[in-house]
Amino acid sequence: MISASALKALGPLVGRWRTTIRWSDETHRLVGGPPEVAGEARFTWLEGGSFLHYQFGPSHWIIGADDNSREYAVLYGDDRRVARVYRMTLSRGTWRMWRDAPGFHQRFVGRFRDHGRTIVAKWEKSANGNEWEDDFDVMYRKAR
Repeated sequence: MISASALKALGPLVGRWRTTIRWSDETHRLVGGPPEVAGEARFTWLEGGSFLHYQFGPSHWIIGADDNSREYAVLYGDDRRVARVYRMTLSRGTWRMWRDAPGFHQRFVGRFRDHGRTIVAKWEKSANGNEWEDDFDVMYRKAR
């Protein structure tokens, strides 16, 4: 059974967020378009409240808690047919996600600021899991 405290810990994410992504120079060269993308992200409970759904544009995450630990699993998918699985923690104002996949490791750290109304975050990537480089920065601001 999923603990109530594990689900409650996700509560600060729930809602609408004004979101800005700023690509690193290298990532921007790969993805093209503007160096910064803004939009709205939403975190909403799925029916029953056992999973949290995140959407930003064509990207979707399903976040669920492990019933034996303080760790979560994140299933990611987007319109490019990219599908990934991340591990995640959310504790003491710090939100972390990571994946250790051969050839493409990723890690994310977000820090809550402004009494939980702002999250300042960064994604990094690595081909080997040892040498990391910036991928993009993300700023979340809670919509009122």
